[in-house]
This record gives sequence, structure tokens and C-alpha cells, in this order.
Amino acid sequence: MITFDTAIGSATDPFVRQKPVRVLVVLRISYLTDESTSLERQLADARAYITEKVAQGLNWVEVGVARDAHVSATKQHPMDRAELGHWLKERAPEFDLILFWKLDRFIRKATDMQDMLRWADGCGKKTFASVTESIFDMTGPFQHVIISLFSVLAEMEASNTSLRVKSFRESIREQQRWPGGMPAYGFEVYRAEDGAAYLRQNPRQVDVIREIANRLLAQDLPETAAEIADDLNRRKEPTPRGTRPSKRIADSGREYAWTAAGIRKMLKSEALMGWKMESRPVSGKKYYVTVPIMKENGSKIRMTEPIFTDEEWKALQAHLCERSFSVSPPINVTPFLDVVLCGYCRGKMRLHVSRRETKNGRKEYPKFRCVSPRMTGGRTRYGCEDQVSWEPGRLLATFEHHLMEQFGDTQAEERIYVVGEDHGTRMREIEELVPVIMTDMKPGRRYGTALMRPQAEKMLDTLNAEYEFLHKVPTCDRWEYRSLGRTWRQLWESAEVPELERLMRKNGVQFLCYRESFELFIPERLKV
Repeated sequence: MITFDTAIGSATDPFVRQKPVRVLVVLRISYLTDESTSLERQLADARAYITEKVAQGLNWVEVGVARDAHVSATKQHPMDRAELGHWLKERAPEFDLILFWKLDRFIRKATDMQDMLRWADGCGKKTFASVTESIFDMTGPFQHVIISLFSVLAEMEASNTSLRVKSFRESIREQQRWPGGMPAYGFEVYRAEDGAAYLRQNPRQVDVIREIANRLLAQDLPETAAEIADDLNRRKEPTPRGTRPSKRIADSGREYAWTAAGIRKMLKSEALMGWKMESRPVSGKKYYVTVPIMKENGSKIRMTEPIFTDEEWKALQAHLCERSFSVSPPINVTPFLDVVLCGYCRGKMRLHVSRRETKNGRKEYPKFRCVSPRMTGGRTRYGCEDQVSWEPGRLLATFEHHLMEQFGDTQAEERIYVVGEDHGTRMREIEELVPVIMTDMKPGRRYGTALMRPQAEKMLDTLNAEYEFLHKVPTCDRWEYRSLGRTWRQLWESAEVPELERLMRKNGVQFLCYRESFELFIPERLKV
């Protein structure tokens, strides 16, 4: 039944259709220690949970699945994950609620959870729900407190798990037992009669390693690491990376390629001599080096029989040092990292600095290189098979030239998340109220006199204007682009590189690099 307030002309409809809750299902499994719940079971339980909510009268609708396999929630922020990050950054208007099997499948760090709560508030006040943890109340005023508490508990559990693993490894650090994880290429883990894990040689992989070494050290016709890599790829010989079970599961159907840099790195590892190794952080850096474990007396711990003799090892290392060409780790301050891309595989172009020893000292060779992991035949560990690389000065100068030439005088914009408004109820009120007012304007009715008719006509004009306005207002969440009051040329001259990169990424600008040319990709709306 619809009732009217004679003073303000409002209506209330008790049978308003409930707005759908668009659900994004988030799945994750760790590539390190998580052996509990498969992605398939998580997805099945999540869909059953949605069905249960629908049976309870809630209008929940699944709109997508973010599936991230072999991802550690402790090490990787939700925004940085492949599928979930894409949904959060680019497809946020398409869902209202994030549903996960358990909180630690979504997040394990309290600081990351705080980031996600702030993101949720800024993107239409999105909510979260857990399939297995019913204590989550997403409608109550204390939902953020509850989620934050659980995220702290999840972080504590992750820390305890890490502590237990470290404690176990420390207890057997100087023993011959294998502490866990993947062994180096050339070896495999087996269980001895005492139930403990130990290492032994993998005959097939050892044959490959010795073949590579013999071809490199051949007296008559020595081959380069690149030539050997090409031959192994033609033979479809499994690579060290491709033989890992976690990689076979995560990248089913994908073939990793042998590379010259990968071969040199493998042959320089002292693990080939059977020593027990450990990873140590490099001071001031964000990467680790793997070195043999040393006892207090300075001796090393031999886990199994070495692949090479001492004489063979020395000869091999001398040969590799003669052809050394060191490449520094990726620099974390690469300008326009998310904008400058490889034109062939759309992978990021990162700034690398290679260093070579010369007669006049060490020289540095900076280059932008493709760092896409989709390798199908390249000879180095970096980039796709097309091996795109450019000198930084030329690349950035060309980027600036194309940018200014094509839309330097265009007004710069910023992408803003806008929450859609549902005015369906009010529009239905107006649709039913107008006929009532028009009926009351007939002679003998409430607005049928010369005194009251102008008041009724004014009311109808107001309702008509309101209806037209509401009809044009979008009802769905969306991205809007708002002018920053400056042109791109003005921003380029005044703003810092991180701010320029952020604006270009949000506007969809991409600078594509090919082996002999460049292409600036600009969305159609910026060309107007």
C-alpha cells in the first residue's frame, strides 16, 4: 500500500526491490607452506555460501573470481597480486563485497588490512565477508574493529609458523639432514630409514649439468652458454625452474626456457659440490645470496656426493670468470615503470645497469630492458623472446617528444571512483504521486479551485524537474575523469616523476617499445 503525506507529497513503497550485492570471490594458496585447502574447494565453499545467503533472502550475485595460486599473503600485498590486484585497481566499480574462504586466504598482515579498509571506504564503502568465520558482521558498526582484530591474529599465526620453521632449520643447521624446500638442480630429496630427509643426486639432471660443463670446456670446439641453451630448448630438456612442482602446478602448460644467464648462474652455485647452503641478506640490498653453511671450525657441511671433482670445479669456475659480465639487480627507481612497456609482450621495461671489467676499470651500461616472465626462447634471464632494450636517454627523450606532440596541450585529468546512487524508489514515488495530484486538480477536488490550482501546478513542475534530474544520474559505481586545471605540458614541467607516472597509469597511457620503433598508446577520450 502506498501512502501520501499531504504536506510534502511523499510516498513510501514497502515492496521496493532489494539492490543486488555483487560479490567478488577471492581465492589464494601459498606456494611455500600451504598444503591445506585447494583453490577448487575454496571456490566450491564460497559458491555454496552465496547460495545460502540467497536462500536467506539476500540478493547476493557472484560477478567474478580472483584466483591467485602460489602467492604468499605475508610477502605480497593484495594490490600487488596478479588477479586480485587487477580487480582492485581497474574493476572496483563492478563489485560491492569481497568474499574469501578464510581471512588468512585474503590477508595476513594487519598493516595490509588497514590499507584495504581505507581502500574500501574510498571505493564506495565496499565490505568483506568470510565463508568459514561467522563472527564477521559486515552490517554492524564495529566491522572494522573485528576485521582488524582478525588480521592481527592472522599475522601472529603467520609469524608463529615462520618461527617454527626457522627453529627447526636452526636445530639441524649443522647436520646432514635436509631442512626442507626445493633442492638445487641436480639433486633430489629422499627419506632414509630413520624417517629424516636427505639429499642425493638426480641422475638425469646430473647428466645435463656435466654435458653443459663438457661443452663449455671442450678443447677443440668449445660452445657458448647461449648456443648450449638453444640446443637444450630445441631438445625440450626441462629447465631447473620448470622442474619445480609448484611451478608446474601454477603454470600448467607453460614451458620455461634455458638461458645463457641461467646456465652461468647454475654452474657458479657451490651447491653442485654437495655443500649445504643457506640464504643470507645482502647489506643495504633487497635480495639474498646463497652461500655454504660454515661450522664454527670453518669447515663446510657436505650433504651428498659432489657432481664435479675439485679439479673440474676449479677449471669450470676459471672459465666462467673469464667470460663474466655481471648484471646488477633491478633498480627500484625505474621511471615510468607502469607506463613504459614492451610492445611485444606488454611486459614492464625496467632500468638495469650492467657492469663489465675493462682495462680502464669497470664500466656501466644502463639500459631499459623487458622484464616480462613470459620467456619462450630468450637467451638471458630477463625479458621475453624479442629481447627489447633501449638506452635510457634516447628512450625517455622519445617518450617526452611523443607525449608533448600528441597531447601536451590537452587538459590533464585524474580518475576518481564515484559511487552510484539508486534513485529508483524516489522515481517510483513521483510516478505514482503525479496522477494523484492531477486528479485532485479537477473541479470540486482539493486543488480544483482558482486559489489552489497554481500551487498544484508549481508542485508538478518541481516533481517533473526532480524526475528528469534523477533519470540522468548514473546508478552504478563508475570511474570519472576530472580535470586537474593544468595541461600535460604544464604537469611535465612542474610535477615529480612518481606523480606523473601515477596520473598516466590511471589515464591508461602506455608507451610501447619495439626493437626499432616506439608507439604511444592514448585512450580515445584523451584524443578529443
